[in-house]
Amino acid sequence: KLGLVEITYVISYENFGLALVWVDDNRDGGATRSHCGNRLTKKSCKNFHRGVQCLVGTWKEPASVPTVTILQNRIEDETTKFLHICLTPISELRKGEENKFKLLGTRVY
Repeated sequence: KLGLVEITYVISYENFGLALVWVDDNRDGGATRSHCGNRLTKKSCKNFHRGVQCLVGTWKEPASVPTVTILQNRIEDETTKFLHICLTPISELRKGEENKFKLLGTRVY
């Protein structure tokens, strides 16, 4: 059986950025970790290999609200995996002076 991984985070009008998220067998994040230092654009957020997802914490409404994403990768029963989340450098998609990402929770079911 395969389990879903659900990520809940905040999207906001100002000061929130973009994060990359993935699940793998490597405690240190493996080769994917090198992408964490790259500035992302709308186009580059769509070009990651299967399993790496871009979580966009910005939107145009003047409010902050929670949102949920279900990861593409599934976790098989009786296996151990690592969930990696990294905040990428400030990009053109972020408004405001700060760059943050607010993770609210994760669920595996």
